[in-house]
Amino acid sequence: MRSEPESISRLRSSEFGVGVVALTFSVALGFFLAAIQPAGETLPLWQRSLHGLPWSLVLGYPAWLHLRCRVVLGKDGLLMHNRLTDIWVPYGLIQRILTTDGLGVELKDGRVLKSPAVAPSLSGRLGGYQSAKKFRRAVQPRLTPADPAPEGLDIGRRLQLSWAFFPAMTAVHGLWYLLLLAGES
Repeated sequence: MRSEPESISRLRSSEFGVGVVALTFSVALGFFLAAIQPAGETLPLWQRSLHGLPWSLVLGYPAWLHLRCRVVLGKDGLLMHNRLTDIWVPYGLIQRILTTDGLGVELKDGRVLKSPAVAPSLSGRLGGYQSAKKFRRAVQPRLTPADPAPEGLDIGRRLQLSWAFFPAMTAVHGLWYLLLLAGES
């Protein structure tokens, strides 16, 4: 008896773990810089905290943007969350899903949209991009490659900068500052 193929409605970046590690490193570096007292100096805690926060922000924001990479199956199309943009692709415009070198969406007009949710990599080539193939199997029943693209329908793009990172990281550092302040008392 064959098992039913597993349905997939969201595909996260295959390198999601790399983003988590990078974000964790940036937070830890900022915490470390706030917690240590430089040799021979007597900087107040608030100055050390202000020194650690920018490092966490500068190193953490690219990791945060990497974490948002994913593709979501919607009722009427795909929503591709890339690092800086969101791209809405109606199913009627999709010719096929490409899985030979990462995840790509070939449109009926010949354009190809690449998604960093499954980026080209050596491990992906060796493994055959299984997550992209699983995603393709989930999308395939919704496609109509023989039909022409509907008139007046096009992809939608919008710039989507994730500003929530900055107040969240500042709040985390604020809590760390309060813990250090309580420890010094």
